[in-house]
Amino acid sequence: MGFDDELFHVADALERDNPGWVIMWATWRRKFCAFSREPLTASLIVEAATPESLITLIHQVETEMNLADNVDHPRPAHRRGRS
Repeated sequence: MGFDDELFHVADALERDNPGWVIMWATWRRKFCAFSREPLTASLIVEAATPESLITLIHQVETEMNLADNVDHPRPAHRRGRS
């Protein structure tokens, strides 16, 4: 199994653990990318170099989305983790 194959499996496991997101390993970017399944007017994408960073960003975005639902603030459109 190659390096990228392992990362594809990690992305699959992350997606199973986070059903509100489509998560993939983006070989061309060398990052994990997550696309929200929430029905939004704009795409919501987060990306990070490590699974841990991606999950942190996902949790931050979900918290902001919950706060925005309560206060009616605009939602974030794109987040990048540290490379």
